[in-house]
Amino acid sequence: MNRGIIFWRKVALVHGIRNEATSMKLYEPCFAAQFHCLAGACPDTCCKDWEIILDEKTLARYRALPGVFGDEVRNALTTDAEGDTMFRLTDGHCPLLSSDGLCRVQLSLGEEALCDTCRAHPRFYEEYGQTKELTLSISCPAAIDLLFAQETPIKFVCREDGAPVSGCNDLDPDRYFALRRARDTAISITQNRALPISDRLSLLLLFAVRLQRLIDTEAYGRLDGLLARFSDNQAVRRDLARAKRMQSKPSAFFPCWMLLNNMEHLTQEFPRMLDSQSMQRPQHVFYPAFDAQWEHLTVYFLWRYFLKASVDGQVLSQTQSCLFHVLCIAALFSCQDVRDLKTLSTLASLYSKEVEHSDENLHLLLRVFDRKTLSWKTLLSLLG
Repeated sequence: MNRGIIFWRKVALVHGIRNEATSMKLYEPCFAAQFHCLAGACPDTCCKDWEIILDEKTLARYRALPGVFGDEVRNALTTDAEGDTMFRLTDGHCPLLSSDGLCRVQLSLGEEALCDTCRAHPRFYEEYGQTKELTLSISCPAAIDLLFAQETPIKFVCREDGAPVSGCNDLDPDRYFALRRARDTAISITQNRALPISDRLSLLLLFAVRLQRLIDTEAYGRLDGLLARFSDNQAVRRDLARAKRMQSKPSAFFPCWMLLNNMEHLTQEFPRMLDSQSMQRPQHVFYPAFDAQWEHLTVYFLWRYFLKASVDGQVLSQTQSCLFHVLCIAALFSCQDVRDLKTLSTLASLYSKEVEHSDENLHLLLRVFDRKTLSWKTLLSLLG
């Protein structure tokens, strides 16, 4: 048997996780199989405001394409200072986007001719040892509509991916399995509908603070106690009382607006939206009519980013980033003249395109939280 399989199976058992798989297991949201691209009927397009780097295999194929269309494809390519090759945007759009919103590469050569990112989008994959996780990016209108349409708390399902387990990756397996269990608890805290969403997110942040201390000291033997604490009603009430005391003096929202303004801007709409809101604190951040949507957004970000802390152990910074995303979307929404589900979906999708499509922006956020430029206590006060 593959030594990587044996290794991961032994460590999983130490953490109480039984795993008999001999091939990669794929975890995905329960609604992922329902996703269908809207193609030309999409109210937006993923072929706009996004410089997609071409993988080497696709680039080699494009450079060898014969005929007039091959010349057109090559003339549309550009290489940046880092040596990455992509399509040169024309008025913010991919030059190979047809007038009816369809990809001319796919129309002419078939889906298999698309680069890795275009073929997979809005699906994003992360691999951790024997498992692969799929996320549907909310930058896609069809994906966020699916997310927001869920009436019950989101569940995640598992199926065999079919690919063989290649090895152990470069992860600390003890940290990974601890964080995997911790993420289950983080999602449970978020989905506790007996509490207002602001209380749930406050508890989530306090949970991450304690979890970071455990990770820093590698005290994995204390994990069971920490997880149990956040399912104990008395302990939860004490933590909520502590959060309320810390939230008695609300912080100004200005640092969040400044952080958004200092990011790399990929769209024209987003900075315009910020201009009129950068000096004000929203009166009502989380509108109760959309509690299910705030919950789903938080779970989406936790699913996509929480386990990235398996690499560097910075789980508090990843959790703060998740909460920052939800908080900013909610704050921007509260400043809109029309506050309905369509407006929220459009705004969240735009936010995702602006922030999640830029590694520079995601890294900026993590640096801000790693260096405590924006402290968890300030973030907690904004959640109240």
